[in-house]
Amino acid sequence: MAFKLNDLVEICKKEERFSGVYYTAILLAAVGRKRYLVRYENRFNEDGSRFLTEAVDSDEIRPSPPQPSGYNFAVAERVEAFVDFAWRVGTVIRKVDPNYYVKLDCNGKEHHCPFFKVRRHLEWQNGTWLSPATGSESSQENRSERGDQPEDPGN
Repeated sequence: MAFKLNDLVEICKKEERFSGVYYTAILLAAVGRKRYLVRYENRFNEDGSRFLTEAVDSDEIRPSPPQPSGYNFAVAERVEAFVDFAWRVGTVIRKVDPNYYVKLDCNGKEHHCPFFKVRRHLEWQNGTWLSPATGSESSQENRSERGDQPEDPGN
């Protein structure tokens, strides 16, 4: 997949401690054929004085996922919760309207999350958004390469 300058993307590093953790970033430039220079929106350099900028492999990048409005999550549903400046994959373990308790995959901890910091977990595979629970696409998940516009059936 080809990304464009200034695309809003998410980075999931292939290191074990970053598994299932998606950081929002802006794509700054292509670095060769399979790497991109990105600037994170919520990660900082070592001294905390500016946003972290680094080159990442193309297989660590995905577009921002589409999100239907007004989604109501059930207990045991796979979600992503915005915790500690990143979207982290987890499972809803309890619902206290309108909020959720989510157990994160990355560290096994439970977090109380307001409803607006929880979104449906989707996987980006071969240019298509898939629901990991079913492995299938839906109209909300079948999106263009940018991840924000429905596919044009004429293409």
